Amino acid sequence: MTDEISAPHRVHTAQDVVGTLLRGNWAIFAHEWADPGGIDPKHWRDVVEAASEAAGVDVEFVVVPRRSLTVVFNRAAPPTFEQVRASIEVIERYRA
Repeated sequence: MTDEISAPHRVHTAQDVVGTLLRGNWAIFAHEWADPGGIDPKHWRDVVEAASEAAGVDVEFVVVPRRSLTVVFNRAAPPTFEQVRASIEVIERYRA
C-alpha cells in the first residue's frame, strides 16, 4: 500500500468494490450518491457485504456520520487512520 492517495474514482458494482478491497485498497460511499432507486447507504452496505462474503473477503464498515460517508475495507489489509483521513479530505475537495 502506498501513502499517496489518488483522485477518487467511482466503481459501479459490488464486484468492483470487492476487487478494490482485494488489491489492498478501501472504498468510501458518499451518502449523497444515494438515489431513490434503492442505492442508499444501508442497501450499498448490504450488497457489498454479500459480494464480499461470496468472495471470501472479511470486510469492516465504518460510518462517518459527520461527513456523511461509509468506509469499507478488507480486514486483512486495513488502511491506516491517516490514509482514511486523507481519502476523506480528497472526497471533501471533490464535493466543494
